[in-house]
Amino acid sequence: MSSLNRRGCEPLDAVTLDLSELREVYGERDLRMLLNIALDEFDCQRLLFEAAFERKQWNPAAHALHRLTGTVAFFVGDERALEPLSRLERALRLHQVALAERAAGQARATLVAFRAAFAAEQREVCNTTEEIDAHRAECRPGSGAARERG
Repeated sequence: MSSLNRRGCEPLDAVTLDLSELREVYGERDLRMLLNIALDEFDCQRLLFEAAFERKQWNPAAHALHRLTGTVAFFVGDERALEPLSRLERALRLHQVALAERAAGQARATLVAFRAAFAAEQREVCNTTEEIDAHRAECRPGSGAARERG
C-alpha cells in the first residue's frame, strides 16, 4: 500500500509490499528466492529505462517501464501505488514528450520507494529464513536442543 497525497497521485515517503499471500503460497525460502529474482529484474529494467529515457528512446523506455511495473505489481496490494509508473508509460507510448517529462519525477520517486521496499522486504525475509533454519537445526535429532527436549 502506498502513502498518497490528497490529490492521490504523488507518492510521499514510502510504499509497502504485500507479501502475506505470497508467503503462504511459496513459504519463506522460495519467497526469498523470488524477492532476489525480482530485485535483480527491477535493477536491470530500471537501468534500461533510465538509459532509454535519457537518450529519448521512448518505445524502449516505455517497454522497460512496463516490465518494472509488472515486477512491482506482483508484490503490491494497492494498485494505486503504480499510477505514477502507468502515467509515465502511457505518455511514453503516445510520444507525449512534455507529459512524459512532467510525469518522470513522480515515476522516478516511486521507483526509488519501490526499490527501498524491495530491499527492506528482502532483508526481513532473509532474517526470518535464517531464524527458521537455526530453529530447525536445533530441533534435528542428535542436536543438543533435541536431546534436552526428548
